[in-house]
Amino acid sequence: MGMTKCCMVIFVLVGCTTSFISADPDCENLKDRRDEMDQCCQVEKIISLKDADDCSSAADEASEPHEKMMCTVQCKLQSLGVVNGEDIVQEKMLEYVERLEDGWKDTAKDIVTKCVEFIASMKTKMQEHSHNMKCSPMSGFFLMCLMKNTFEQCPADKWQNTSFCNKIKNGECAPKRD
Repeated sequence: MGMTKCCMVIFVLVGCTTSFISADPDCENLKDRRDEMDQCCQVEKIISLKDADDCSSAADEASEPHEKMMCTVQCKLQSLGVVNGEDIVQEKMLEYVERLEDGWKDTAKDIVTKCVEFIASMKTKMQEHSHNMKCSPMSGFFLMCLMKNTFEQCPADKWQNTSFCNKIKNGECAPKRD
């Protein structure tokens, strides 16, 4: 499962816990449109989960569906050396960035730096409010941050300018919060 696909599953699961989701047909069944989302920005993924461990047994540690996803994502990122507990291993992420094409590499470095900083602030906030999840949500938050920023900073010539992709990019399919 690609990074975008995995992020979108997390996005959909988190979205399902809110009180209102857009009734726009483009925003329905996002979970079933992962392949289409994966094609919105046609750049090489900053980190691909295709080389990660299977991790299907990691989901056995949790009982709630979104916890199962968080455990799987955490396991996959740990198997790639990108995550150590709740910490993002920035040096390892930058190794993955170095494999990217030159035109995309600098943008990807900025995205990784921004997302590592975002996770550090999220971690501080989460420590203030204890969570009792079996697995840390930080890996899932990190992947969502990478996806969101990849979409926002996608080179114009790599962006699929479709109604669906533009709505995802602009947050029109994001859950609405009261």
